[in-house]
Amino acid sequence: MVKFGERLKAARTAKHMSQQALADIIGKSLNTVGLYERGLRQPSLETLCLLADTLDVSCDYLLARTEAKKTAKMSEAGDEDLAMRVSRIETHLGLD
Repeated sequence: MVKFGERLKAARTAKHMSQQALADIIGKSLNTVGLYERGLRQPSLETLCLLADTLDVSCDYLLARTEAKKTAKMSEAGDEDLAMRVSRIETHLGLD
């Protein structure tokens, strides 16, 4: 059975993103991202959503509830949706 950590790592590497880059974007430490990927720690719901938005996948995909990386709504998302997701990430990191 595929686990959250495996899905997280696969989504991150598909984006050609390092653990450090992901950690910086979501406001967590490199160690924390490594713990997520090794299955030794689980993110909060807020962090899970931030990870999904950052990696452009659905929460269901990260949680291995579906094989589809994106929901139909996400696939149809345009520039406005991307701007909203970036704004949410900036707000989370206190950059707004």
